Amino acid sequence: MKRKQRSSGTAAGKSAATAMALVGQAVPLHQAGRLAEAEALYRQALAAQAGQPDALHLLGMIACQTGRFAEAADLIGKAVAARRDVPDYHANLAYTLQALGRPAEAERAARNALRLRTPFPEAANTLGNALTALGKAEEAETAYRAALGARPDYAEAEGNLGAILRNLGRPAEAEPLLRHALAANPGLTEARAALGLALLDLGHADEGEATLRAALDRRPDHASAVLALAGSLQRRGGDAMPAYRRYLTLEPSDADAWNGYGLSLQQCDRIAAAVQAVSHALRLAPGMAEALTNLGTLHRIQGQPVRSAALQRQSLSLQPGYAAAHTNLALAVQDLGDEADAERAFTRALVADPLQALARFDRAILRLRQGRLAEGWQDYAARFDSNRLWPKRPLPMPEWQGDDPAGRRLLLWAEQGLGDELMFGGLLTQAIARFGADAVIVECEPRLVPLFRHSFPGVAVRAPTRRPTDADCHLPFGSLPRILWPRVPDPPPPAGWLKADPEQVAFWRARLKGLGAGLTVGVAWTSRRVTTERRRSYTDLEEWIPLLRLPGLRVVSLQYDGREDEIAAVEHRHGVCLHRWGDLDQTADLEGTAALMANLDLAVTVASSAGEMVAALGVPVWRLGRRDWTQLGTAVRPWFPTMRCISPNAGDDIGSSIPMVIQILTKFSQGAL
Repeated sequence: MKRKQRSSGTAAGKSAATAMALVGQAVPLHQAGRLAEAEALYRQALAAQAGQPDALHLLGMIACQTGRFAEAADLIGKAVAARRDVPDYHANLAYTLQALGRPAEAERAARNALRLRTPFPEAANTLGNALTALGKAEEAETAYRAALGARPDYAEAEGNLGAILRNLGRPAEAEPLLRHALAANPGLTEARAALGLALLDLGHADEGEATLRAALDRRPDHASAVLALAGSLQRRGGDAMPAYRRYLTLEPSDADAWNGYGLSLQQCDRIAAAVQAVSHALRLAPGMAEALTNLGTLHRIQGQPVRSAALQRQSLSLQPGYAAAHTNLALAVQDLGDEADAERAFTRALVADPLQALARFDRAILRLRQGRLAEGWQDYAARFDSNRLWPKRPLPMPEWQGDDPAGRRLLLWAEQGLGDELMFGGLLTQAIARFGADAVIVECEPRLVPLFRHSFPGVAVRAPTRRPTDADCHLPFGSLPRILWPRVPDPPPPAGWLKADPEQVAFWRARLKGLGAGLTVGVAWTSRRVTTERRRSYTDLEEWIPLLRLPGLRVVSLQYDGREDEIAAVEHRHGVCLHRWGDLDQTADLEGTAALMANLDLAVTVASSAGEMVAALGVPVWRLGRRDWTQLGTAVRPWFPTMRCISPNAGDDIGSSIPMVIQILTKFSQGAL
């Protein structure tokens, strides 16, 4: 027996020695990247000595290196069971468990490694990753800092620290760490994605988006980078749909993303598709208040205010203090004709969130439509923050509040679009009168500069400058009424305050005379941008055929977007004539366009900048459209003394006003008006 035992011991010793020798042969091959050869030797070592811990551990590392993480965890786990005092075993087990998405087990393994060896930067970094996955961000920060403290050049840990700081809402601290980590190791995709997110947080949208795209070039399936890119593009009015579609192929069950995709579709006026996307978000998350209010808004755009209001109330039942839902409910009930309830809902939105600029702006529009000018103009100051209009310019001088202008120079600057510049432009004369022409600077749309110079002699008129410093105070055009029109304007602005170039006026007078006898009537029937929501404010040229056929009219197109194919088709189909000139670009050449308009006897337009310009020139204009806030509670539009408002009957579209126009125009042409 004793001889057998000595023989057995000798055999075991030989097996252990053989196994160690095989491991020794495998390690250089492993280090050289000759993994198949090394793996074969490790397996021979295990055949020689079952449970040899180094062979198990290193075989597990090859499995880890080749993406076989479950096998790796099993092998390294056996190595740990065979010998629990080796810190590397615990550290590498932690790494494989984290790769398998088992962060709680990874945390335990990493802490075991750190108990056996401190400092141990690799184990500390893995611990940070596990803690991050478990939502323990502050503890993860401590772990990453420990890794960097032990190894200051550890780029991966530095990138991870930057990422967790960004997650903790500290992007300014994160940015330099992430940049330094990427300079040391440009292949850190997670750090590059985190840098992109931090840059977005810091307001550097262009660089942030470019950085996210660079991360996605390296790893196209980086879901959080794709989603962040989509969100940034959406906020900036860009085309976010491709990014959302890409993200949703990666994360098809993300209800928030489906909701965001719906908003992106809405921005592109794909309303039916947006309804489908947001409805899908609600199927995934029936209690999502944001999706309910967004779906309600989409139905309102589709002309379904009752359904919209019901969805807004459902959203508010889930989240009573949701300011956006109160605002959207107000818009829905306003469409239903209940302005008192709408105002209450706008006010509830502002109680829930005093910074809800959209509610304040929409309440301003409601109050101005009712003729409550003092209250309305006060709320109208929120327009720049509402995301409905262009952002406010950051200027280095204070805003004029209507106080004594003595000794100061005023900068008046245009905002919004061309039509709004012309609408508010009538008030410039009053501001100029207060300050004196030589104490006023006007910055306007570049195409309007020559016309404004004709109109305001002595005033410095120019295109917008980047950061003007030659004024003591400033005021955007849209803030003039708050100071000058606290009540319905009396007297109104001067008729024909906009002046065209006399020489060009004479040129166009001769040119129009060549069309023959009769009334010269300009028409504009639509807009360049017709969305689902705006469609009801415009018409089709086909609806104007009865007017084009009236005898004694010389009808001129005032469509600044040309529409040559549409006009030519209508002329061919109906045998009518709509005059236009190929050498006049009504978009770019506003001086020539104004000179043409100044020679009209009348213009008939929908709500468009063409109608505003004709009216500003003092030419009679008949404006087709529903009553809106710009009438300031009156039957007219006080901005333009020569403008007449013609509204359709309730429930009818704008085109139904054209027969009324023809009746009035017949009397007009006969001199009865």
